[in-house]
Amino acid sequence: MNTHDRLYHLAKEIDARVIAIEEAAETGRTAMLTWRIAAGLGTVTVDGKGTLTSVDLDPDAVETQTEASLAHHVLRAINDAESEVRTRRDSVVEEAARGRLR
Repeated sequence: MNTHDRLYHLAKEIDARVIAIEEAAETGRTAMLTWRIAAGLGTVTVDGKGTLTSVDLDPDAVETQTEASLAHHVLRAINDAESEVRTRRDSVVEEAARGRLR
């Protein structure tokens, strides 16, 4: 294989990886994650960008909490969900960059 052919094939491989990374990033941005709030209080849902989309509380469980503890549990769940979705998105993009996703 001559230099021109090697460069052509290398460019094609780079293009394929860029497309795979872009697709992985888009999949990561659109994925939704529902995370349980501690003490059985309900769930929070974030999208792949880490944006909070919903908080669903169990009214019976909420009655057992003080305002401060409820706020603490909900905020903790939101932060944990945002962190998890960021970790998942980064992992998918990293795997795509390594050429492991097709």
